[in-house]
Amino acid sequence: RPGPSPGSMSRYDSSLGLLTRKFTNLIQASISGAIDLNEAAAQLSVQKRRIYDITNVLEGVGLIEKKSKNVIAWKGAENAASEIESGGGSSGR
Repeated sequence: RPGPSPGSMSRYDSSLGLLTRKFTNLIQASISGAIDLNEAAAQLSVQKRRIYDITNVLEGVGLIEKKSKNVIAWKGAENAASEIESGGGSSGR
């Protein structure tokens, strides 16, 4: 099977796993620890829908929290572990 054409992204480059890694790096690199989802989508050159896919999972496991409609903040792995142990986290969506 031929590979991707020059200039196009490979399957790995567009994978949700890699995009999640890039997204979490963006949040952690921000001075405030928070990021606007519109800015994240633009910086990562992806549709906002892909950003929502990531934020839904990260919020569900307690790694991030919504600050406002389009802004999320990093809570971190320590907070996620304590929420999972206590049965907290998502509001049953």
